Amino acid sequence: MKMLQPVIENRLFLMTAFFSSVIAGIIFLYSPPAFSQNGLNDLLQQLEKSERDTNRVWILRDIAYYHMDDDLDSAIHYSQRGFNLARDIGFVQGQIWNLYQKALALEFGDRFEEAIATYQDAYNISVVYKDSLSMAKLRNAMGVAYYYQSDYNNALNFYHEALALSEVAGYQEGESHALNNLGVIYRHRRNFKKALDIYLKSLEIKKTQKDTIGMVNVHYNIGLLYSYMQVFDKSLEAFSKAQKLAEGQKDERSMAEINVGLGVALYNLEKHQDAYDYLKIGIENLKSDKIHEKVGALTYLGILEVRTGKTDEGLSKLIEAKEIVEQTERLELKRQVMKELAVAYELLQQPEKSIESWKAFNILNDSINNEQKLWAFEEMQARFDAIEKDKKIQQQELELSKEKTKKARLMIFLTIAFLSGLAGIYYYVFRWRAKVKAQEENNTPAKPNGTAIDIGRINSKLLSPLTTRESEIIELVEKGMTNHEIAENLFVSENTVKTHLKNIFSKTHAINRTDLIHKLRNY
Repeated sequence: MKMLQPVIENRLFLMTAFFSSVIAGIIFLYSPPAFSQNGLNDLLQQLEKSERDTNRVWILRDIAYYHMDDDLDSAIHYSQRGFNLARDIGFVQGQIWNLYQKALALEFGDRFEEAIATYQDAYNISVVYKDSLSMAKLRNAMGVAYYYQSDYNNALNFYHEALALSEVAGYQEGESHALNNLGVIYRHRRNFKKALDIYLKSLEIKKTQKDTIGMVNVHYNIGLLYSYMQVFDKSLEAFSKAQKLAEGQKDERSMAEINVGLGVALYNLEKHQDAYDYLKIGIENLKSDKIHEKVGALTYLGILEVRTGKTDEGLSKLIEAKEIVEQTERLELKRQVMKELAVAYELLQQPEKSIESWKAFNILNDSINNEQKLWAFEEMQARFDAIEKDKKIQQQELELSKEKTKKARLMIFLTIAFLSGLAGIYYYVFRWRAKVKAQEENNTPAKPNGTAIDIGRINSKLLSPLTTRESEIIELVEKGMTNHEIAENLFVSENTVKTHLKNIFSKTHAINRTDLIHKLRNY
């Protein structure tokens, strides 16, 4: 009933991916194939009649699934055939989920490294085809595989990755699975506050989806968590919620585990008769692979029977629980068994065995505390590493910002230099044009100080006055006309113009046209 249940039951949501049409796309179903008593024979008959198409791929996968409980080699064989066919016909989803089925069979056969490599192959295909949904499911499955190898660090990493991928893909069921699995890890590491926060987030998702079975699982996990925290009233409340929901679903498997949880909570609340009844019903209906639940039920049934005078039956159950739990890595469960066994030996007045059990209890207690300190240190180190990583990122961002600022300043400088260059060129051109214009004006008789030529005043000062024709020529020279232009204007020959100019220069003592105009304006 825990979120990370024994492998084949815990991961059924990953194990089935059924083909619909190419147009509709691939839709995954999260319930195992339903086989009749002759299910295997039916599938084998279907296999013989089927074409080499996607349906045949799924039949091979289903046959592999069918063999998971009784023949792992056959499971591996048929899932490999399913993968080969899917690859040959280019059926991506068939490749992914036949590889998943093969990995699961390898994992069940304790071929862990091969299983992880096969999971990774399936994941790589998902990456190539950008199938975020399959990527999320496979990362979660790999986390479960590492969890069952007690490699909690890798399990955490894969669960976090599965959570992130599920969030990106909008895959809420995947988010919930990843959260529950993370909660189990943090509960196992006795980071109860974090585990509780994660379970509550998962519960909200399950409520949104109206997933009753999912809510049963989460409430069960919360009840178990409170039991480890020794907050037994809240543990009882959570198990009761799980029980009410499970009754509506008629889920006998879940009810058996819930009943054990209720029995443990009631025992610790000193409601011994009710506890005994729930534990008795629970253990009778537990599946054989529910080892941890069985140990809990045997432990508390055993101590209750010792307390009520059924000493042989009770002690036998406690010893059986001790033998089972010694094959696991669950230190908390070992500690609880040794505590109740020590109490039982005290009640049976066997002090030596009681002392021996208390010593074992104390050793386990110290190991748990040391382990918890180590995990706390690892989490603190992880937080420190995360802070350092954030600092490096901030430093890199600061360096990038400085680099951008430098580039911006350089661009501003270059822009100013460019504009300055343009202004300089414009100023130079302006000055050059002004100079050219000035030179042109110098070549053209100008009117200094704005003074006009007064012929009458000039003639009064000359020894030989200017004639009317000479005055006309002077006026045209002042306008900048050439000899040719003056001749055309006065309808005379150019030689006549030259003669008149010669006389004008003689009368005024001018050297050239410019000197002439200058002198005449200053008379």
